[in-house]
Amino acid sequence: MEIGLTYSSKDPRHKETKELVRKFVRDRGILARIIESEQPVEVPTITIDGCSVIESVRASGKAGRTAMKFPTPEEISRALERSIWCL
Repeated sequence: MEIGLTYSSKDPRHKETKELVRKFVRDRGILARIIESEQPVEVPTITIDGCSVIESVRASGKAGRTAMKFPTPEEISRALERSIWCL
């Protein structure tokens, strides 16, 4: 299994997401290769074997602007768990 993780190294929440994914794989004994890519993104992207696990969601902000909604650790864990069981 290949887990892709695209994140921004400048955002501490992205670093937390990276650690969450690593810990999730390690704690469950999942045989996976994690491929990390550092890019200037608003929210991290997680894929399993090329399929998106966390979909980017736009949320309305102040003055009608839209921004990317950052997934919570619980949302990330649930999405990974669901995706692992579907394989």
